[in-house]
Amino acid sequence: MGITEIVRGNGDEAPPRTGVRIAWFIAIWSLSTGAFFGVASLLHLIVPR
Repeated sequence: MGITEIVRGNGDEAPPRTGVRIAWFIAIWSLSTGAFFGVASLLHLIVPR
């Protein structure tokens, strides 16, 4: 199940189970946090002190 299937429309096609919704939220949050720290680490390596 792709994320685009979950966020499409007003949520009528979202997974009915709360646990699945929470799992998707945690997955998206952790991936975005990881991406943020990854970009920050690269920026820290590129920019001289």
